[in-house]
Amino acid sequence: MIIRQIIGQLKAAGMINITRGRGGMTLAKPLEKISLYDVYKAVDCVSGSLFHFHENPNPACPVGKNIHNALDGTLNEIQKTFEDKLKTFTVKDIAEKI
Repeated sequence: MIIRQIIGQLKAAGMINITRGRGGMTLAKPLEKISLYDVYKAVDCVSGSLFHFHENPNPACPVGKNIHNALDGTLNEIQKTFEDKLKTFTVKDIAEKI
């Protein structure tokens, strides 16, 4: 089930073509045109963000009322750095190492 879901997501993102029968799957783009960021976004494995924590912390709690102010900016910066780094690698880079 998970593999089919990922294949469907990659197809929807225009990275692969699927043909019934013996045709199977083929790449819709050259490997060097597919960044790891493209794959990361296509499969949506983290629902938009690497960091997800308590949506509604208790405002009466000293930690809860300050946790988002303390962490949100830093975590957003880390997320952006991670995504920018993914953009520098392609599937071809990985395939060449295999």
